[in-house]
Amino acid sequence: MTLPSGNPYTGHYQQLPPTSAAPATGRGAAEPVRGPGLLRLTGRGKASGLEQQRLARLQAPVPRPYRISVTSIKGGVGKTTTSAMLGLTFARYREDRTIVVDANPHAGTLADRLLGERVMPTVRDLVSAEQRMRAVNGSGLMEPAQIHQYLGRTERLMVAASEQNPDISESFDEQDYRSTQDILARAFDIIITDSGTGMKHSGMRGTLAVTDRLIVVAAPRFDAARRAVKTLDEVYAQGYPELVKDAVVVITMDTPKAVGINFDTLVQYFQQLCTTVVQIPYDRLLYAGGTIDYDRVSPHTCGAYMDLASLLADGFGTASPRG
Repeated sequence: MTLPSGNPYTGHYQQLPPTSAAPATGRGAAEPVRGPGLLRLTGRGKASGLEQQRLARLQAPVPRPYRISVTSIKGGVGKTTTSAMLGLTFARYREDRTIVVDANPHAGTLADRLLGERVMPTVRDLVSAEQRMRAVNGSGLMEPAQIHQYLGRTERLMVAASEQNPDISESFDEQDYRSTQDILARAFDIIITDSGTGMKHSGMRGTLAVTDRLIVVAAPRFDAARRAVKTLDEVYAQGYPELVKDAVVVITMDTPKAVGINFDTLVQYFQQLCTTVVQIPYDRLLYAGGTIDYDRVSPHTCGAYMDLASLLADGFGTASPRG
């Protein structure tokens, strides 16, 4: 079983390496490989100078609200885990304000993973409050305290939960998601959206329209890899070639090792399609599916998410306004 070898975005077809390709090598045990290619992942505390360099990158100033969308048309590949851990990483190591938003129209689990099961307001309540306030003052929810009352919180990370009634959540359309993003941009510096699997859903159009950086999540399996490629195809077809070009493919190891697929072949294939491929190592606690306790996640996996966050922060100062 093989992956297709063409690059539909540039028209440049490249021969995939044989499945026996030798593993790629990094520059050093604690140094990430920057730019196109696999970001080599490391644990924390191995080299203080490099650690400080990584923190400096992660803490780069963000001049305006920056929006990151995490997506895949295949479920069960670690999309929500990636959104949650990325949000927790930014919130822990930055002084500004980060929020994660559950934009899954099918009763998403982001709030459960971060806050545990609880009754709390949803993005629907937030948009409804905005509409009521606009009727009163003409400008909507302008104060952070007004917005925060419709959100959950874990440590310094704020969480916007999805509507759990599927009939209501399906009706949450493109304009509703644009309104959600507009409201949150008044109170937050980094907005991470955990998107649903339905690329044709109108809410997804609202999310993509304001996205600064796209993360596509895959797992080291043939079906998950193909669905990740299909996700990039769909984003491109909807008119966002620049998001595809600058996308980060995150391969989440949901088992201790890839089975039946050569990981280096998989990485090199995705390198033909977008800028960067990142591997997140397996962590037993994360993939148990329960509430995430950042302090119990392995240092190696936390370090991987710090590298991913640093990579994203590199683009904070150069992003052009969208939406």
